[in-house]
Amino acid sequence: MAATSTRSAGAGVRVRREHLLRAVATAAQLLQAAGEKLRIADVAAGHGRYVLDAVAQLPERPQSIVLRDLSELNVAQGRALIGERRLGDIARFEQGDAFDEAALATLGAPDAAPNLVTVSGLYELFSDNELVGRSLHGLAGAMNVGGYLVYTGQPWHPQIELIARTLTSHRNQRAWVMRRRTQAEMDELVRAAGFAKIEEWIDEWGMFTVSLARRL
Repeated sequence: MAATSTRSAGAGVRVRREHLLRAVATAAQLLQAAGEKLRIADVAAGHGRYVLDAVAQLPERPQSIVLRDLSELNVAQGRALIGERRLGDIARFEQGDAFDEAALATLGAPDAAPNLVTVSGLYELFSDNELVGRSLHGLAGAMNVGGYLVYTGQPWHPQIELIARTLTSHRNQRAWVMRRRTQAEMDELVRAAGFAKIEEWIDEWGMFTVSLARRL
């Protein structure tokens, strides 16, 4: 049973990646149809590989890419990855907190505001809806009307109890209890921040969702 759960979780992550690439491509097509140059931002990018892989599949290079992460190590490795992909003329990687509402407003500085923002694998890790709501409001404030938000959800996970027992957070060694937030709950947070959801993708196991919303 444990082996089956591990396989399904791993497969779910791979499918989520495919859905993230599809969501970025869909938003890029919509922006191109509206005569907009693509300006991408990711506020919890890890090494930035997801976003840069998505960019690689697009027919046109974006006008700008802004990646952020709280980890200094991730920022350093992300900058190296930008160099490897030869995107240094349009991309930059900064250290930043995805829950700092005021800092999120600077995402477009000194360039134009981003019109496609991605947040992947972040909100699922935090149970506090007020915290997530502040982040989403910050993203809405950084974007113009008509921009797009790609966000993920985790309605279910087969290893959630195992993770809680074996992994601890960076705060006082407490168990890392991942958030079982329903899709309706996540979508309502997004709506309250000023977005309208337009599309959703989900794996066959119902573990990970990828959604696309438009800034109102």
